[in-house]
Amino acid sequence: MAEPRLPEEALRRPWHGASDRVADPAVAAIRLQRAEVEALIAFRRAAAGSEEAARAWRRVATLRAKRVGLMPPEAASRLPALPEAPAGALSTWQKLRRRFGLGGG
Repeated sequence: MAEPRLPEEALRRPWHGASDRVADPAVAAIRLQRAEVEALIAFRRAAAGSEEAARAWRRVATLRAKRVGLMPPEAASRLPALPEAPAGALSTWQKLRRRFGLGGG
């Protein structure tokens, strides 16, 4: 006798069909996390003090800001701190905005 089959929906993993749910904040957060990790890898591989390192760090910071915007505050507070910005990565105004938490880069 044949075994009863589970409904196809029961076999789906939560990440299957993510391309169908582009507006879902959870899917967007996962995509931003992956992009942030890739940018962090690029930052760590870049030569210290180079323009490439500064560009990679700005990308990491931008992606983190977008990701934090989609996360609940308690989850966002548990994220590890960003690495220190390399010299020349931020303008004076951007440094002040970051220091005082005024948003932006």
